[in-house]
Amino acid sequence: MRSASGSMSSRAVLSAAILATCFCSGLAVAPVLEARGIPSAHLLRDAYAPLCHQLPARTLGFGERPLPVCARCAGLYGGGVVALFLAWLFPLLGRSAGWRALAIAFVPTILDASVRLFGRSGVGNGPRLLLALPAGFVAGLLLAEGIADLAALALTRRFPMAAPGSRGSVPGRP
Repeated sequence: MRSASGSMSSRAVLSAAILATCFCSGLAVAPVLEARGIPSAHLLRDAYAPLCHQLPARTLGFGERPLPVCARCAGLYGGGVVALFLAWLFPLLGRSAGWRALAIAFVPTILDASVRLFGRSGVGNGPRLLLALPAGFVAGLLLAEGIADLAALALTRRFPMAAPGSRGSVPGRP
């Protein structure tokens, strides 16, 4: 049986996973709406603009149109969504990631970006997406851990535990 804080933490992580899925679904919806000639379709693409450079040469296509984020960002977001759902299904998984794991997971992406800084062509968009998946995954695990901790903290502040030896009174109340 799960504790109240475990249940609330689980629901919070699931909610984050669902919201992240909605966010990522917009990546596919934007090009579809544009291809159908829907006038307001650019608003969805514009919503992603602050998050990514949106350079067409570094962007994967969906149908006949480019995604509203580059291949690397798509890999980061996709890895994060997968991690959130797995952390919801297996709560201890979210506790297994740390900052060192995130640094290691970013190594392939950093190497790819570094190659481009030295004037080399780097890898194509498909491999760029795949290289970013581990970093997104570990970042998603860390996000799940933070969300679970915040949910547990919110619950303990809402229903504080009685002090040992007291008769169940809430601190600060008679």
